[in-house]
Order: sequence, then C-alpha cells, then structure tokens
Amino acid sequence: MKKIFLKFFLFATVLFLFGKKINAQTNNSLLRHIVIITFKQDAPADSIKALDNIYTDLSKSPLVKDFEMGVNVSTRDSGVIKHIYVTSFASKDDMDNYRKIPEYGKLFKVSLPVSEDVTVADYWVNK
Repeated sequence: MKKIFLKFFLFATVLFLFGKKINAQTNNSLLRHIVIITFKQDAPADSIKALDNIYTDLSKSPLVKDFEMGVNVSTRDSGVIKHIYVTSFASKDDMDNYRKIPEYGKLFKVSLPVSEDVTVADYWVNK
C-alpha cells in the first residue's frame, strides 16, 4: 500500500511540476504579429507616412507589449518599398481586443489603395 501511495505521490508531483513549467513558458511568451506591406510603385509618400502613423498610434495601446517598424533594406527586393510592422502581445485575447480598437480599422482604409501585397504572420516567441 505504501508503494502505491509513494508512486502516486511521485506521479502527482511530476505532473504538478510539469504543469508549472508549461504555465511559466506560456506566461513569459509573447505573441508576435508581423505585417509586411509591399507598396505600389506610385504609392504617395504621404499615404505611406499616414499608415506608419496609425501603427505608431496603435502601439501606444496598453494591449501592446512591444512594437517595431522599419523599411526593408534587403537587396533582393531592390526598387520595391516594403514596410514591416511587428507588434507583440502577451496573449491571443490581447491581440483580438487590439483588432477591436477603432483606429485599427483605419489601417485597411489607408493601406488597401496603396498596397501591392500584404503578408501577415502570427507566432508565439520561442527563446
């Protein structure tokens, strides 16, 4: 009887510790949302700047844990203007709620007329 109790206790302890590790990883992970926009050759600079400003304003939301943006400088895409926007969230719920911010809808109104292509990727950060 003692051996059964000891085995059960060890098994329960392992499950408990394993569960703690999974929760720690999930709580410390960030959900990255990456948007890469290829602009049309004739896209007005003020429209591109307006889009950058919308992303910058959205990044001030308390739902956003980190934000970066930049212009692609790869020599593979010479002559093509691509802007990259990377927004990080603590949870999927935060990202879903971010999409409900009224300013978020402006992204599409500004970007669709001047975009040739848009690539989006979401992933959990593994370090």
